[in-house]
Amino acid sequence: MMRHELVVEGRVVNPWAVHDTAQIGIDGGLITEIKKQGLQGERMIELPVKCLIFPGFIDLHAHLREDSSGGWNYKEDFRSGSAAALHGGVTTLVDMPNTPLPGVNAERLRLKKELARSKSELDIFFYGAITGTNIEHVADMSKEAIGYKLFLADGLSLHESELPEAFRAIEATSRPAVVHCEDQELIEERRAELEVVGLKAAGDEDLHSWLRPPQAELAAVKKVLNSYGMSDRHRLRIDIAHISVYDSLVLIRCAGGSAAGVHCEVTPHHLFFNREDLSERKGFLKTNPPLRGETDRCQLLDAFKRGEIDFLVSDHAPHTVEEKALDLPDAPAGVPNLDTFGNFVAWLIFSRGVNPALVSRVCAYNPAKFLGLRDRGSIEVGKRANLTILEHRSVKVSSEQLKTKCGWSPFEGFEFPGTVRYTVVNGEPFSFTGGVTATSDAP
Repeated sequence: MMRHELVVEGRVVNPWAVHDTAQIGIDGGLITEIKKQGLQGERMIELPVKCLIFPGFIDLHAHLREDSSGGWNYKEDFRSGSAAALHGGVTTLVDMPNTPLPGVNAERLRLKKELARSKSELDIFFYGAITGTNIEHVADMSKEAIGYKLFLADGLSLHESELPEAFRAIEATSRPAVVHCEDQELIEERRAELEVVGLKAAGDEDLHSWLRPPQAELAAVKKVLNSYGMSDRHRLRIDIAHISVYDSLVLIRCAGGSAAGVHCEVTPHHLFFNREDLSERKGFLKTNPPLRGETDRCQLLDAFKRGEIDFLVSDHAPHTVEEKALDLPDAPAGVPNLDTFGNFVAWLIFSRGVNPALVSRVCAYNPAKFLGLRDRGSIEVGKRANLTILEHRSVKVSSEQLKTKCGWSPFEGFEFPGTVRYTVVNGEPFSFTGGVTATSDAP
């Protein structure tokens, strides 16, 4: 009888089914055999029934901060960000290009890949940024980029009139695109109004939410969908990033959704917190797009439970405590979410009744398919041995447990109904209950 390098036994959650008992044989970083019983291994992980074994989580949207300049390494780098990802059950990451040296050409992306390869235990892929000045470099970037990021607001923004040309260039590479949808013109109009009438313009709302209202997201989504629809492209896949307004999802559904190549993602913070939390915690919950009202939060959570949202992403965006403690207008936008990604997924399953098979789809299968990664995303023979193992056990988040360099979490002090017990990457198990590997983990 074949003796595997590692055998993991427990309840397996694949994208469309939960198997109460299964053994996964792993050799050379791959899944080589799956049976109900009878497998033997040099190392055995036998899990109690309160654990669930998922395909390794794939995070389509993270900001790991590092590039060849090292300018933002004090916030996060590939080593600390990878450690936080493993802690949160993430086995594959895609890094965003808006760093001090933005990823706008193949050479910058190549240097980032070299840095990541030397520091990370897991696979990190990279998006290339498309701006109004580098569309002619899209094909060249495809050698290093797994996809492209388009910003319709802020520093690397692309004007809406340039969307059709950008979409044509991306389609020719067969790579997908992620679009940050906030309307720069509307934001600028509100900033100009603020200069004229002062803080009274915002009324009782917090200033950040007033400057970036739901209308800014909806206007940008409409422009993207209009450009996409006019193109009549069938090979181009786009992802509307971090939707925060339920009506954005309505627009995406009306455009045909994922069946038409238009996908969308949602973040833990937009499903968990609302604008009242932002008013209370100020800069520590400042994000772009901002947190919305309780109605949008609940509607998005219900839509997620119904399977209407394609991806759950961390949008991990670490800043130091000192930076986030600034007054709300001055604090940078973004929160760290990698360490707590598995905790949040456990909250969805055990506290909000989300089907574990749905989690397997939105956290593994759908992202792998979107990126064109055929070697992961489900637990099958021949796939990479990437697994995320969650345990149904109450855990309170504390800063002492975190691996992120920024050292804080928006969920600090919250008690979640589950945690990551093991993250397995290419057949190597990382344990968060004591040891790195185990001969037996039975109760």
